[in-house]
Amino acid sequence: MKPDPSSLDAMPGIDDGAYMLDGVIKTVAGETSKMLRDQMKIYANNRFMFAFFDDLTNKIDAATGYAVWVDGVLTETPIANQDGPVKGLNFEIALNSTAIGFTQIVRDMPAESGGTYDLDEVWKTLSTEKGPFDGLWKLQARDTEASDCSNFTEMKLIGGGHYIFFQGFDCKGDRVKHFGFGSLQTDQSGRASETGLTSTIEGYGGEEHLVDIKLVDDEHMTQVFMLDGVEVVQSYIRV
Repeated sequence: MKPDPSSLDAMPGIDDGAYMLDGVIKTVAGETSKMLRDQMKIYANNRFMFAFFDDLTNKIDAATGYAVWVDGVLTETPIANQDGPVKGLNFEIALNSTAIGFTQIVRDMPAESGGTYDLDEVWKTLSTEKGPFDGLWKLQARDTEASDCSNFTEMKLIGGGHYIFFQGFDCKGDRVKHFGFGSLQTDQSGRASETGLTSTIEGYGGEEHLVDIKLVDDEHMTQVFMLDGVEVVQSYIRV
């Protein structure tokens, strides 16, 4: 059962918004390494999402879920990552606001090769702007003739004038995974301009993408855009 945002504590340490990673120290078995990477994180409506491409594993690393403050401690509960649904994980996050954003310390993250690792991260604020589409959205349906691929899944978080998504689909016998993030501007008609910052989709980063976004009701959203000259209609439900 998902938590009711109206019953949860507001984020006391930082504001809802979009943040960009400024640096990270990873500690594995007592050995530390400093890393720089293109990674965005959004907090919105007691939800979180992050995504980046891990050069060490040559894979996407993305996750989303609930972000709840209890007695001054932030607990992130992932519900999905780049591989699908996630259950049974909770991470207590030591998070402190700074003049430019926040610092985040995560202990005992599970490693793919076994064991655990720690992360010490510094984040910069991109924006704490509010918008009508803020929140976490799960793809329910995709209607298009632009592709012969199938079994599309996607999670998308909007907040702080930015967005993050990660998706998967079957194409030519392979499971393809992508992520992307960028800035989002909308007009009163719902016409949106998404400017990609980073993505595994070729040609997506640095480009402006026009999207028609509409709230069907409080729990449902549609997104319409053109892909290779063919219309794509995607329907989402709020998570």
